[in-house]
Amino acid sequence: MSVETESGLERLKGMSILLAEDNVTNQLVATQMLQTLGAEVDIASDGAIALERLKERVYDVLLIDIEMPRVSGLDVIRAIRADSGPLAEAPVIALTAYAMQEHRDKIAKVGADGLIAKPITSIRQFGLDILSLMDGRRARSAKPAESAGLIERTIYDSLAASIGEEVMGELLTRVEADLASIRARIDTAAEEGDVDEMRGASHILVSVAGAVGAVRLQRHAEKLNRLANDQDMDGAAALAAEALPELDGVMRFVIAERKAKTA
Repeated sequence: MSVETESGLERLKGMSILLAEDNVTNQLVATQMLQTLGAEVDIASDGAIALERLKERVYDVLLIDIEMPRVSGLDVIRAIRADSGPLAEAPVIALTAYAMQEHRDKIAKVGADGLIAKPITSIRQFGLDILSLMDGRRARSAKPAESAGLIERTIYDSLAASIGEEVMGELLTRVEADLASIRARIDTAAEEGDVDEMRGASHILVSVAGAVGAVRLQRHAEKLNRLANDQDMDGAAALAAEALPELDGVMRFVIAERKAKTA
C-alpha cells in the first residue's frame, strides 16, 4: 500500500499549490515531496513574485516562507488577507525555521492558518500537516460570522436601512479595506514602538469601528488613542495585543456581510 493511500494523502493529488520559498534547496525538497504526493506546484522565489503569481491564478493552498527578500512572508500573508476577493479566504500555511511561540503568535496575527516548521524531513507528515491546516480553514469558513458582542446590531441594521443595500455593500468594501490597513499599521507601530503611527491608526479606527456598530472595538481604539497621545507606548502595545483579535473578529463579520450581499 502506498504512503498516499495509507495516510489519506491521496487528497493532495491534482491540488494546485503555490510554494513561496527563496532557498533553492528547500524549493527542491518541498517540490519533490509535493509532486510525489500528486500535487501541482508553482514556485515563487521571493515575496514579490508570490504576489504576482497570485494575480495570475487561483491556488488550492499557499505555502509561504516567512523569511524572503523584497517582500517578507508576513507581508505576503497580510496582503492575502487584505484582498477584497476570494483570495482572502485561501488556505495559507507559513513555512519557517523559527517555530517558537513568539514566532507562532506573529504568524497567527497576520492571518496564517498555521505553520510547518523547517526543515521538512517526512513526506508523510508534510502532507498530513497541509491537509490538517486546510481542513481547519474550511471548518472555520463554514461557520457563520459570530457577531455577538462584536457588533451592536441595532446600530448596524439602522445604518443598512438608512443607506440601502447597494450603498451598504460599497461601504462594507471600504470598511474591510480600512480595517486591514489599520490592523497592519497598529501591528507595525506596536513592534517598532512608533507612537505617532499608533496615534494615527487608532484615531481612524475610532470612526471606522463606530460606523458599523463595533462599539467594543471603538472603545478599545479610543483608549489606544489616549495612550498614544500620552506617549505611553508600553501601555499602547499591551492594549493593541488585546484589541487586534477584536478587530479581526469585526473584519470577519464585515467580510461575511459583504459576501452575503454580493452572492
